[in-house]
Amino acid sequence: MFLSKLEILGFKSFANRTLVNYNRGITGIVGPNGCGKTNIVDAIRWVLGEQRTTTLRMDKMENVIFNGTRSRKPMGMAEVSMTLVNDNGILPTEYSEVTITRRIFRSGESEYLLNKNICRLKDITNLFMDTGIGANAYSVIELKMIETILSNKTEERRRLFEEAAGVNKYKLRRRLSLKKLDEVKTDLTRVNDIVSEVDKTVRSLERQAKKADQYTQIQTVLREKEIDLSEHEYALFNEKKSALKSEIIGLTAQKDQIDIDIRKIENELIGFRKQINAVDSELQNKRSEIAKNSEHLFDTQKNISVTEERLKSLKNNRARLEQEIADLTSQLEDTEFAIQDGKEELATFTTKLEGKKYDIERQESLVVEKRLQLDQQRSDLKIINEDKFTLLKEIAEKENVNSGYKKELDTHRANIEKQNTKIQNVTNHIAKTVGYIDNLVVEKEETQKKLTEAGLQITLREKEKAALEEQVNKLKNEEVEQKTLFAGLKEKINFLQTLISNLEGISKGARVLIDSDEWTTKSKSIFADIGNTNEEFRFALEAALKSVLNNLLVDNLSDLESAVDHLKKNDLGKASFYLLQNENDLKKSILNKLSSFSIKRKAKKIAADDGFVGWAKDFVETDSNWKPYFDKVLERIVVAKDLRSAISLSKFYPEFSFATLEGDLLQNNGIVEAGSLPKQDETLFGRRQLLENLKKEFPAYEGNLERLKSTIQETETKLSQIDLKNLSDREKLIANDIANIDKQISQFEFERKKADEDVESTEKEIQELASKAHGLDVHIEQSLEDLEILNEKRNKLEETIAAHEAKLKEFETDFTEQLAEQNQRRVDFERLSGQIENTKNSITRSEQNLGTIKASIEKRKSDLTTNEEESRTLNEILGEAQDQLEKINSSRAVMLNAESEISGNLRAIKSEASQFENQLSQLRYQRQEVSDKIYSLDLKDNELNFKINNILEHIKETYSVDLVVKEFEDLHSFNYDEVNQEVHRYKDKIKSLGPVNLLAYSEYDEEKQRLDFLLKQRTDLIESEKDLIKTINEINETAQKLFMDTFDAIRQNFTNIFQTLFNPGDEADLILEENIDPLEAKIEIMAKPKGKRPTTIELLSGGEKTLTATALLFAIYLVKPSPFCVLDEVDAPLDDANIDRFTKLIKEFSDKTQFIIVTHNKRTMESAETMYGVTMQEEGVSKLVGVRFEDIPEYGNG
Repeated sequence: MFLSKLEILGFKSFANRTLVNYNRGITGIVGPNGCGKTNIVDAIRWVLGEQRTTTLRMDKMENVIFNGTRSRKPMGMAEVSMTLVNDNGILPTEYSEVTITRRIFRSGESEYLLNKNICRLKDITNLFMDTGIGANAYSVIELKMIETILSNKTEERRRLFEEAAGVNKYKLRRRLSLKKLDEVKTDLTRVNDIVSEVDKTVRSLERQAKKADQYTQIQTVLREKEIDLSEHEYALFNEKKSALKSEIIGLTAQKDQIDIDIRKIENELIGFRKQINAVDSELQNKRSEIAKNSEHLFDTQKNISVTEERLKSLKNNRARLEQEIADLTSQLEDTEFAIQDGKEELATFTTKLEGKKYDIERQESLVVEKRLQLDQQRSDLKIINEDKFTLLKEIAEKENVNSGYKKELDTHRANIEKQNTKIQNVTNHIAKTVGYIDNLVVEKEETQKKLTEAGLQITLREKEKAALEEQVNKLKNEEVEQKTLFAGLKEKINFLQTLISNLEGISKGARVLIDSDEWTTKSKSIFADIGNTNEEFRFALEAALKSVLNNLLVDNLSDLESAVDHLKKNDLGKASFYLLQNENDLKKSILNKLSSFSIKRKAKKIAADDGFVGWAKDFVETDSNWKPYFDKVLERIVVAKDLRSAISLSKFYPEFSFATLEGDLLQNNGIVEAGSLPKQDETLFGRRQLLENLKKEFPAYEGNLERLKSTIQETETKLSQIDLKNLSDREKLIANDIANIDKQISQFEFERKKADEDVESTEKEIQELASKAHGLDVHIEQSLEDLEILNEKRNKLEETIAAHEAKLKEFETDFTEQLAEQNQRRVDFERLSGQIENTKNSITRSEQNLGTIKASIEKRKSDLTTNEEESRTLNEILGEAQDQLEKINSSRAVMLNAESEISGNLRAIKSEASQFENQLSQLRYQRQEVSDKIYSLDLKDNELNFKINNILEHIKETYSVDLVVKEFEDLHSFNYDEVNQEVHRYKDKIKSLGPVNLLAYSEYDEEKQRLDFLLKQRTDLIESEKDLIKTINEINETAQKLFMDTFDAIRQNFTNIFQTLFNPGDEADLILEENIDPLEAKIEIMAKPKGKRPTTIELLSGGEKTLTATALLFAIYLVKPSPFCVLDEVDAPLDDANIDRFTKLIKEFSDKTQFIIVTHNKRTMESAETMYGVTMQEEGVSKLVGVRFEDIPEYGNG
């Protein structure tokens, strides 16, 4: 088998469709750096399934698509196709030619094709498994892989050995078996957990059934006792209520008389308050006039102070300006003298500069003359030294050539002796191999037919069983989840229905009116039933609306009056109402508008606080008809995060009430209701809406559960009919037989063919070595004569160079002295020039300062005049202000006297009103005492009502019996305590039984059937686990034996090839980590070239590492050759001598393996039979040019 062609389109730099035809033997790929040679290697890796972007030299896979150039647009797809000739049937397919294709699109989609049919990457991987071909196999080797193979990381080395040993398929089967074993263990654990739970449930249900019998008997006796006790208590409480009612009527009449007296005094106080308001208004007006007078007084005093301060500042500025004018006049005179001195000094420096310039020109001419003499001498010496260097280079080359000839001669003589011994050993080995092969071929054909038949049967049954098992597990998990959800939903619906039907949480009066047929209205609804909210805000709104949730909604006053009459007529207690059409709303809205501005301003501020969640009215969900009434009730209620936040906010915003998300309420009247978090089911607000939502979900849950049960039963029936054990056992036995036969046949055939080739090639090599040794003797003798002549020439040149160097030294000394003198004269000239320039700049600056000083003097004189004028104006303003201050003080005294008189009148009126207020306080205290007594009696009455309601509700809810008032002769002699204790004893007995499940019998039968089924499943899983463990052990034994046999063979081959590439005495070995599974053990490489003892292989040179890796690669090829081998610049670190060994080895193996070599080395190129050149005539686009040397006459004829 060999690689016949590679077709590339849009892959990296290959924009055009490029076809590379490969022949057997050695193919070379050459070209300059950056032209795209390695892209051909990447294309081979990629089409074989390479997934690592770093190996392909990119950061993401889409980058393999041609990305465009200046003149070409990017392509949308990359495609590579590789065709292999499968003439000896190495690939497990009936086709003699196999083409694999890989495509990738810019959208990220990719596809694989096998002989133009869509397939998976797994199909291609399985096709090439254990053939030596693959993205990670030893069919593609690049230079950096040499370091990887020889590094401390042994994973790459192990991959090469496993590919050669053919254990990848066993490792894959073991991995799949281990995965399946894990799944079986997981299933077994899950089944054990379920069995444990179901077993507990079965035993529990059995106990519950017995408990249900006891519960029924005790409950019958308890019912009789508790109803009798409740009837006596009901009659007794009604008797007490009548007595309380008479006492309350008397106290109410007394309270009404006190109210009449209070109203009389309040009318008197209204007159006094009007007088107080009138006098107080007059007093405020007078005080306002005094405040304005004070403000005017303050402004006048402030203006006087400012004017005086400004006059003081002007006086100080005038003194400063006069001093600055004197200073500037003195500075003006000094500057004029400095300008005159500078001009005289400038004339002196200019005369000296002319003399210095003449001296520099004369010295420069002398330096130029000396430089020309020095350059001529240096040029002469350079020519002589170049002649000497050329001669020395020629001598070194001759010596190197001579040394190489001698070393090569010694090598040839040693190899001749070694090859003679090898021929004798190989001939003896051939005779032992031929007889084994024919018998093994016949045995393999018979066994292969059996394996094909068994494999097809087991594959079909395994797929079917795996799919069914996965489906059953998934369905059962789903069934458990659905049952849990269904039970929870059912329980919650029943609970809510009970609460709603019993009107739990609703006041007695409201319940009576709702149940009454005598009272009718448009909608018998309470506030709690007309709205809803999100669960997050339910506790907050429950707290905010707590006072109105029980309010019955009435449309008008008529409905309200009829409801109250019904309650009074039948003595049914009281109820709360919410009147939807309230005539007082209009009056309240007018008052609200007066304070709306202040409220809105504070509402905006509170919304920015961290503890603010929102306005309670915004979280209500209701019809648009009811929305205004919620808005009114919740108008000033804020939802806060917690009680701490609510308390903090109430300090700054006392106008609002605060409800927290935890159900606490902080009212604006100071009342706080707080404590533990309420239970979800105790809330009243939105309870009916919650029940309706849950009922809508019920049918869907029930239908899903029935469908799941039916599907599970059908799938389990199908699964129980599948048994793979016998098929699996038969396949394992046949596969092991074929693997052993294949290995033996391959080994014997390879050994025989290799031995024949070795004999032939060794005899030919001996003849070549003898011829080369004779030629080397002649070359060595001629080389020694040439060296003697060259050494005589070198001695004469050295004498001439010594004389020229002495003369050059004299010229350099003279030139240096003259150059130093020239530099000194230039320094003097530059220094004098700088002094002249500095003097000119100083004169210029002085002249500029002269003008500036004159301007400053004029400016300050002008400022002095302005100062005097402003001082006069300010003195006039100061006089006027002082006159006005005297007038203001005079009018202020008159206003203060008037204010004192009005205050005295106000105090007299308030004193007289205070006497009436004291009388009013005494009457209100008396009314409060009477009210407290009435309230106390109402509490007792409410307590009796509460007890009566509890009795009626308890008996109604527990036993579905409506109590009526009866007359008992033993009402006061009835032993309530004794009967009550007896009732509690029966209740304790029931309580001691715990929860009772009256449906336990039917549930017990259902769970018992499920337990029996699960126990059968557990038995099947245990058997499956045992079978998988046995299979894994068999795979391990087979794979370990194959690996060790292959390792031993590669180890021996590695030692032999290493000594061939280096020297016979060099040491090399492969070491397998001991006391560990061979399939997981580390593989170490030991290589010690002659004369070196490196502690680690990392210390070898680049060339030595390359040869060591090459020796390992070809040692593997001797055991299991790859159909083709791609070498990407592997020869780069090798010198000429090692290149020859490298190419020779490749030629030896090229009969069995096809080599594709990317190289820059000329000697490697010479070994190629076909050559492809990669160029980049168009920028960024690679192009291929090929030639086959045997088609060229001068190469084809030898």
